[in-house]
Amino acid sequence: MKSTSLTSRRSALLMRLDRWVWLGRIESRPPEIPRGSLVLAAHYNGLVDAFVYGSQLPSFIGVISAQWHRSFIGRWFLPGIAVKRAKDHGANANNLTAFRLMVGRIQAGERLLYFPEGTSRLGPERLPIGRGTLLLLRGLRSGDTPPAVFFTAIHYDDPTRWRSNASVGWVGPVAMPASSGQDESWVQAHLLQAQSAAYSLPVRPSYRWTWLAKLSALPYLPVWAVVVRLARRTADEENVISLWKFLFGVPITLIAWCVYTAVAARWGLPWWIPSASLTGGWLLWNR
Repeated sequence: MKSTSLTSRRSALLMRLDRWVWLGRIESRPPEIPRGSLVLAAHYNGLVDAFVYGSQLPSFIGVISAQWHRSFIGRWFLPGIAVKRAKDHGANANNLTAFRLMVGRIQAGERLLYFPEGTSRLGPERLPIGRGTLLLLRGLRSGDTPPAVFFTAIHYDDPTRWRSNASVGWVGPVAMPASSGQDESWVQAHLLQAQSAAYSLPVRPSYRWTWLAKLSALPYLPVWAVVVRLARRTADEENVISLWKFLFGVPITLIAWCVYTAVAARWGLPWWIPSASLTGGWLLWNR
């Protein structure tokens, strides 16, 4: 098998960093996932799901909606294989080429993280399995040695809340069924098993020290109130509120930190006060 690619290592590093910034404690007991494996993940909370799953995996290649690869920044921060979904109007991707690339990457020894539902929705119900999933499984089945397949699902304490705790359930490795006609029901059944495993793990609420976190990060509370308002106005569905909070919150908080640091220096206050305030709030928010 070939060595793990730079892209797959960067994917794992970036997802761990994003998870570290945005999410709280993750209760997860992942199995050993060898190279050349396929990980099929239940989809709930937009791109934030990738932060959770990606932080639990060794180096991997993610399958990304083509909308995120329209710009250089999107391609750099979300490396992976782009596919065009039915709702990605105007997105540019050759799905047949993409699925052939997925099969080739797995056969070359990469781990592939794939969302078989194609889109997300908050709540325990499972969405229909996408046609692309069935195409991928058919392509993998035609190889000499089908890969190990793992299933995973998340249970969030509060999916749209900053620093929410979560649990991750795992099922696998599972052998692919011999007949392609069973694929959709087979995927659904194992995703439900992974979901049950996630819901059986303890998830502690993130609210114990919220009051102290707010007191510590008091200067940033008006900034985050603006972030929440922007996210809710921008999100077209509940399942992407958390993502927009992250996309707005990180750069806006960084700008606020720069402004507060400059103001502190101007007023002759210790320059580290804005940093201490932000760090204290971050550390205490889910303790």
